[in-house]
Amino acid sequence: DGLKTELDASHAKSIDLESSLAAEREASAAKYSELEAEKTSIEAELQDRIESHNAEVESMRENLTNIETKLADAESQSVALKAEMERHIDGLKTELEASQAKSIDLESSLVAERDASAAKYS
Repeated sequence: DGLKTELDASHAKSIDLESSLAAEREASAAKYSELEAEKTSIEAELQDRIESHNAEVESMRENLTNIETKLADAESQSVALKAEMERHIDGLKTELEASQAKSIDLESSLVAERDASAAKYS
């Protein structure tokens, strides 16, 4: 009788252990599934952030390219404007020199006429 009681107790303990192990296995599997879901969620969030960052970087690159293009255009216009202004200044200098030469010629003519007139009345 004592042996049978001991055997029954051992059998009951074994069943309890199996039941406890099965419960732990289920809890572990549930925790694993939960962690896998969290991992997938984090990976998706990271992927979204990476894609968003890459889009920002690409937008910045496009903006930089646009700015560089505008700067090159402005520099080109500046060079063209400077050349045009230099041509205009050269033209004005030529006109001034011609005007000064004409003025000198007129002055010389007036002096010559005055001298001729003075000689005539002397």
